[in-house]
Amino acid sequence: MPASTAGFALGEMLAVLLARDMADGEKAIVGTNSDIQVAACNFARQRHAPHLWWVSGPGGMTNPTEGVIRPAADAENIAVAQAVMDLPQMIDFIDWQVHFFDFAILGALQTDRFGNINTVCVGDHARPRLRGPGTVGISALCGLSRRFYIMMTRHDRGAFVPKVDFICGAGHLQGGSSRTDFGLPEGGPRLAVTPLGVFDFAPDSKAMRIRSLHEGVTLEEVRDNTGFDLLVPDTIQRTTPPDAEELFVLRHAVDTTGVLARKFPWPRAERKAAR
Repeated sequence: MPASTAGFALGEMLAVLLARDMADGEKAIVGTNSDIQVAACNFARQRHAPHLWWVSGPGGMTNPTEGVIRPAADAENIAVAQAVMDLPQMIDFIDWQVHFFDFAILGALQTDRFGNINTVCVGDHARPRLRGPGTVGISALCGLSRRFYIMMTRHDRGAFVPKVDFICGAGHLQGGSSRTDFGLPEGGPRLAVTPLGVFDFAPDSKAMRIRSLHEGVTLEEVRDNTGFDLLVPDTIQRTTPPDAEELFVLRHAVDTTGVLARKFPWPRAERKAAR
């Protein structure tokens, strides 16, 4: 585990890292199992992007804000939302309007070196080793948003694979220009944030590369836990961890009941490695 993490949880760090890349006035969408995603959007709105507008994909609630983190689909968000849209409106936005959303934030069972994501199952579809929630609206969000973020609470060879078993959300497909060659609009994954680091995608090859590693994480550790060869820059940066002011805003205005710390502590294996 990174040496600096004694003062904050994994969920808190991922929320802050995602929020830092959001801009004022952007439109965003998050999915059902989305505590970290909700926290990231509300944190950005509190700190530097007050006009960011986000909506619950499954529920249609826009900007539910109360200082309590709930999954985006929770009906209790209705009472604290600025507006609620019905399903036909949501379908118009999600399925038909190219680049209506500036970004989506998505978790996955698997992701690969070109940022394709799988949320259906691991292994043979008829007899899977692990079954996920399915595609839901992920295909449209990855295909039509200006960009998307991959948010992973685990980083190991089972989650970071050479090729996903099912492409539920199109990343950069086969790399290079293949995304637009297949007729998709420009876009794709911008960042992947994990317990080990922050990763982006090279402009030409579109292959995943190291952007920064969290404090205490080594290049060998990342390579050992990734099922494909990551691109490595000449100089590896260290992730800037949440500072005292960011944690204060997060805990006192966004996540006042400590959901992120309870649900998303640092993985046990990393805690052992730090000792």
